[in-house]
Amino acid sequence: MKIWRKWLLGCTLALFAFSGLGLSHLPSAAAAGESESAAFESISLAELEDGTKLYEKIAPFITEQIQLLAEDAVAITASSIYEVDLGNYPKGFTRQFISFIHNYEWIELVLVASNEDASSLKLLDRAATSESGDMFLNTAKLDYSTEGNMVYVWSQAPYSAFESWIELEWAGDSFYVVNHEYADPTESYYEEKAALLKAKDIEGLIAQTEFDFPQYPWAYEAAYTLAAPTLKLAHQKAMQQHKAKNTANAIRYLEYGLTQYGDAFGILDYGDGKLAKETIVGSADSDYVKSRLTLGAYVGILNDYGFFLSLTGNNKKAKLVLANVVKLVPSRTVAYLNLADVEWSLGQKSAAKSHYKIYWKQLGAKASSVAPKRVQERINAK
Repeated sequence: MKIWRKWLLGCTLALFAFSGLGLSHLPSAAAAGESESAAFESISLAELEDGTKLYEKIAPFITEQIQLLAEDAVAITASSIYEVDLGNYPKGFTRQFISFIHNYEWIELVLVASNEDASSLKLLDRAATSESGDMFLNTAKLDYSTEGNMVYVWSQAPYSAFESWIELEWAGDSFYVVNHEYADPTESYYEEKAALLKAKDIEGLIAQTEFDFPQYPWAYEAAYTLAAPTLKLAHQKAMQQHKAKNTANAIRYLEYGLTQYGDAFGILDYGDGKLAKETIVGSADSDYVKSRLTLGAYVGILNDYGFFLSLTGNNKKAKLVLANVVKLVPSRTVAYLNLADVEWSLGQKSAAKSHYKIYWKQLGAKASSVAPKRVQERINAK
């Protein structure tokens, strides 16, 4: 397919996806900048003044000619048959119509010639496969455009980003495949992500999310299997940034990692202080439960995130995170210190004293030698 046409079609589809609108057939080549007087604008029978009468003749003709099953025939509607002008008409015929039809286990493009009122019809050709495989993957996610005797078709598999781009030429006797390509942008996305993880390129990983977002991520195993390695790398790099006294960057890395992990396993509100154990570790019947981090590993990262927030003065958010940490893992001693420090900074001295005491108690016999001096001072403060 011509690069500009493929790019234009791809951009249009992306706009549909982000706006939440359904797909409809693309405008003809005239809308791509060619002279409107020189291009025929493809239009569905539902939009034609004589469309109902045409449909009543063309739909049964197609059903009979390609021997459609009854359950497939009912899917042929006036909105799924389009008038086109691909040229190379048989003698006595003045109009052409195409339709993309689900026929048992495949989808085929049907081209029909007609006289003016469809009292005479002729099946010109059917196209379904090329040497590469199926031409059309899904009637629900399919778009086409025409230019002269060329037909350009994009389609995408159900519940997947796997897509087909095909360029067909109508030569008067049959359709000829000029070009047929398959691609899976989501698979490519995860292949790139895996490579960035291997290279430990945290900035490259973050940049990937800024410029791209995978379609149907839940349908790809890599969305789950790469989640924990991504969060682990983000944590590792965050600790390095903290050591280098770049706490803001440490927070940025952890927020990237926590978000990526959360997108995979439905942990969407890691910062609101309301996470439950099952949300983090999953249940026995959860998908890819073995790809999840343990509760202790995840909460350890969450604790560091809360601590870094406190270092930048974001104490209200830090308290939510740290209070959640001690609730999830009450034995995590250092979290009580971090939480108490945050509460002290917020002027919540009673709560802070309570958590300092828990911290001191959990340290046991080593408390006097390990605990920071401020702990006893604040416990005893009036």
